[in-house]
Amino acid sequence: MSNQYPHRYRLFAVAAIGTFMATLDGSIVNVALPTIADELRASVDLVSWVVLAYSLTLIAWMLVFGAWVQHRGYAFGYRFGFLFFLAGSLVCAAASGIGVLILGRVVQATGTAMFAAIGPGLVTTVFPAEERGKALGLSVMMVSAGFMAGPPLGGLLLSVWSWPAVFLINVPVGLIGLWMVRRYFAGFVQELRQDRPRVAAAAAMSVSLVAAVFAVKMVNRWPVSDMRLWGLAAVSVAALAVFIRLETRPQTAMLGLGILRNRQFTGAVAAQQVHFIAVSAVLILLPFYLERVQGLEPKQVGLYLVTLPVLMFLVAPVAGWLSDRIGFRVLTTLGMATMGLGILLFSGWSAQTSAPAILGSLVVLGLGVGMFGTPNSSALMGSVTEAQRAVVSSILATNRNIGQSLGVALSTALFSFFEHRSPGSASPTAAFLAGFRPVTLLAAGMAALGVLICLIRATPPAARHNSIDSTPPQDYP
Repeated sequence: MSNQYPHRYRLFAVAAIGTFMATLDGSIVNVALPTIADELRASVDLVSWVVLAYSLTLIAWMLVFGAWVQHRGYAFGYRFGFLFFLAGSLVCAAASGIGVLILGRVVQATGTAMFAAIGPGLVTTVFPAEERGKALGLSVMMVSAGFMAGPPLGGLLLSVWSWPAVFLINVPVGLIGLWMVRRYFAGFVQELRQDRPRVAAAAAMSVSLVAAVFAVKMVNRWPVSDMRLWGLAAVSVAALAVFIRLETRPQTAMLGLGILRNRQFTGAVAAQQVHFIAVSAVLILLPFYLERVQGLEPKQVGLYLVTLPVLMFLVAPVAGWLSDRIGFRVLTTLGMATMGLGILLFSGWSAQTSAPAILGSLVVLGLGVGMFGTPNSSALMGSVTEAQRAVVSSILATNRNIGQSLGVALSTALFSFFEHRSPGSASPTAAFLAGFRPVTLLAAGMAALGVLICLIRATPPAARHNSIDSTPPQDYP
């Protein structure tokens, strides 16, 4: 099938509505976390599982779904995704306790995992190579649109109704998505793989990742000598060994370990990983800082949080357009450095920090995030062949959620450690800041590591003139 599909913008719209659903839900839920914690009487550490369970489920399924869709098709993937997302949203809205809410998030994430895993693959398949950066920039705009709509909409809903409304808002959006899949995929012809789905390697890696991230999350609850931690570590290592074994055999490999020799691929994956660890580490605590330290109402918090996606919405398409012309190395390096500066500014926040100072820090962070994301995604998707894009698309999404999960796990563990060790006479505000500052410094350090990765990453020969390598990359296997 030609990747210059004549109705590509209709298919892009399906990918866009799925992306919008996932990011709208994520940004609304973040605004509602303090309210959920208060109404369900859950601690910051416990309510963080509303976010973490979602991310762990995404990690568990996305590689499997990416391999599966190569055999079942994008239309099947989007129908599956929207149906599960809608069902999970309804379970969340009906939850009367934190346990049921977390279960609903698992169901919801199962649907999200499907369309999140295949979105970049669909976009890069139906758009020609010279438009890849622009198309991925438009995708990031939809990410930003969901994030932009979430905070103010969430604040408005919470000011009028209770927190279940932030999940019910997904229902009309999901129904529109299902209608679009039925209508726009009717004439879409996709070349599918005819061999058996190679999901065993994907499942093994998923088990390894989930066990590892879960162990990191529980470090602050279980002592290092606890056999449960060592058991999770053993499961992670064993599953990783199974994955490596399967990937060395051509008949069972998803991509093959040979792809690690593709430095454009490995550099993009590593840079994306540290990027999301750094950003998610500070964003999980940001609503709590604004409410508990600054004393803001949820609708005011929403207005602050919308700063980041607005900047992403404005900068990402420009960065995508530039990446099609000047390459990705300069843009990703500058974006990562700008992001790190914004996070470093967070470390100086206190109870007396002014609104302009908070907004200024968020603007710097938003500029960096918007500048980095699209060129890095373009570099990753442009490093492989068309036949590999469904799986690599799921790797892109899985890697993002690994970063987010690790960021949340490390952030909340570090926050709890320092908050609980603050003097007993310290006020709640002082205790919060005692945990918040180490998290911001850790995130800034991760961004500095990301700058180094961006500087030393490989640039394909064609990227000296065009960011997209016009020669077919090596197929593995």
